[in-house]
Amino acid sequence: MFTSDTVISVGRCTQTNDVHINDPSVSRNHLQLSINNLDFIKVKDCDSSYGSYYWEGSQWLQFDVVTLSANDYIIVGQTKLRIMEIMIAYQIKSRSRGI
Repeated sequence: MFTSDTVISVGRCTQTNDVHINDPSVSRNHLQLSINNLDFIKVKDCDSSYGSYYWEGSQWLQFDVVTLSANDYIIVGQTKLRIMEIMIAYQIKSRSRGI
C-alpha cells in the first residue's frame, strides 16, 4: 500500500533505485514518483541525459516535473511505461524485501 509520502526512484542502477529499468538510454537515476493518491502523482525528471516525456492529447511532451495519474504513460530513455507499472514493480520489490 502507498502512503502519502511514498517516493519511488526509477533508473538504470539497481543499487540506487526502487525500480530498475534495463535500458542503456535510461539514466542511472532517471526520475522520481511522489505519490499523494492515484490521481495526483508528481513525476520529477532527475536531470536525465535523454529526458522524460508524458502523453498529452496527441503528442509526447518533455517535462522536468509533472503531475499525472496512475493510468498515464511516460517515456524514459527509449522505454514506454504506464505509471501503474512502476507502482506495481515497486510493490513487488518492497514485498520481497519485507518492507
